[in-house]
Amino acid sequence: MTSCPSCGTPNTEGARFCVKCGTTLSAAPAPESWRAPSGDLNQTVADQTGSSTGGYTPPSATPPSYPAYTPPQNMSYQPQPQTGSQPMHPALPAILSLFFPSLGLLLVPNKGGLGIGIFIGYIIYWGIAFVLSFVIIGFCLFLIMPIINILAAVHSWDEASKASGGQFQPILFK
Repeated sequence: MTSCPSCGTPNTEGARFCVKCGTTLSAAPAPESWRAPSGDLNQTVADQTGSSTGGYTPPSATPPSYPAYTPPQNMSYQPQPQTGSQPMHPALPAILSLFFPSLGLLLVPNKGGLGIGIFIGYIIYWGIAFVLSFVIIGFCLFLIMPIINILAAVHSWDEASKASGGQFQPILFK
């Protein structure tokens, strides 16, 4: 590590400018320049520096013409608040519609009327199946009810996924 002659900040080896004040740092000596040739050490230093004092002369401390970069201190990442609410996962309307056909559509924006309409149709279908259960055909209508529940759940999933703005994919009705 080399220190800046102007401000004393430690800098990495080979750096040309100080990281704090921007002062030009002296060039790194050649790898073998520290070895003095045979002879008097003070005379060798005087020959290299051009002075007989044998002392160190610091480089000129003129700052460069551009401003030094000072990195921001103590910055931490702050997540941005979300502007809109997250869409509901389509599983919730689908599960509700599995047990109560199409009532899961009440949870999907702008689909409440459709959900109530389908549920009223399901109640009417159930009443007709009950009345006709005294005849053989009524039992067949009761066998179709689980299929209606599954289709209502898939339909609720698809409508909720369309309302999510592309975050979730529809299953059947694209």
